[in-house]
Amino acid sequence: MKTLTKVDLEDYITGAVILGCGGGGEAEGGRELVNYAFEHGYKFKLTDISEFKNDDMFCIVSGVGGGVPQEIRDKVAPYAKKFVSNQETRINRLNKATEELSKYIGKDFAAYVPSETGGGNGVMPMFLNAREGKLTLDGDGCGRAKPEIGISLTHVAGIPIAPISVVTPFMESIIIKSAVDDYRGEDMTRYLAVASGGGVTAARSSGSAREFKNGIAPNQVTRCIKIGVAIRVAKEKGDDPLVAFEKAAGAHRLFEGKVSLYEAEGKGAFNWGNWHIKGQNAFKGHELKVWYKNENLVSWLDDKPYVRCPDLICIIDKKTGLGLSNFGQAKYEQKDVAVFGVAAIDRWRTQKGIEIFGPRHFNFDLDYLPLDKVIA
Repeated sequence: MKTLTKVDLEDYITGAVILGCGGGGEAEGGRELVNYAFEHGYKFKLTDISEFKNDDMFCIVSGVGGGVPQEIRDKVAPYAKKFVSNQETRINRLNKATEELSKYIGKDFAAYVPSETGGGNGVMPMFLNAREGKLTLDGDGCGRAKPEIGISLTHVAGIPIAPISVVTPFMESIIIKSAVDDYRGEDMTRYLAVASGGGVTAARSSGSAREFKNGIAPNQVTRCIKIGVAIRVAKEKGDDPLVAFEKAAGAHRLFEGKVSLYEAEGKGAFNWGNWHIKGQNAFKGHELKVWYKNENLVSWLDDKPYVRCPDLICIIDKKTGLGLSNFGQAKYEQKDVAVFGVAAIDRWRTQKGIEIFGPRHFNFDLDYLPLDKVIA
């Protein structure tokens, strides 16, 4: 067990934003929770899953949502005016989501697990654990970020997604008692996010430590911290943070160039679009296109299929060495970027993992091809 420092958590956010592949929740929200925790004396105690008892209960906690059209935001605006939105209300939503799920299943949770790797969704459960004096599990439910809650290693492991406890920004509470499968669980939760202006808080996939041993990416918190440290130290020494990331993450540099067009649209509680990047340096004369649905998922080099999910496509600002997200009103035209590929963990590369998180899940007529074979 290791007690994390504030620097550790900032390093985690740096690494998690990059491995979040453009998604994973907003880093600023994660930083606000970290600051709040240290102001109130909370302790982040990180430990391996082997330190828990087999019958200890876990659940996954995350925000669910993304972009919606202006007409949806206008529709819920009168409700938003009735509810103050600040750090305390955000924490109250997290508490209510986990409390309602615990009450429904009749069991207490030993720890809350991140749905995915990310600057926001990765921090939220760790914050709740620290606030309640619980241990934080060194792992998360994906080993990267993903756009749908049904895309989860708990799904691969056969841990049911339901019951799902959902809390809206207006403190409304809904229990989805059952779901035909994880895809239906995603759809129902997503519709609630749309009806709430784009986002809700959800607690789901309750299961024992014994079950979760096959339903997480192990050591993912430590991995992100290691990447964050490498980038921070490189900057302090005046070294190239991109090289530092490449080594720390075991990444492959796929492309370098200038963003010629960044397309973005918010609909269905997702952010959708494409990166269009014109090559520079060794990649001059080539073009890379990356399609995202919250996260960067499928790419084409000179119009030919290139790296694809579940492998990671990480886009980094060459000037700052920091990951770039697909949230909010991002405007990246003319920005110099580097694009890296990182192999997904082995559990995603199984037949079931590819069925759940391969390009065909997103309606592309494209088979999964592992990263090493693509770049060969």
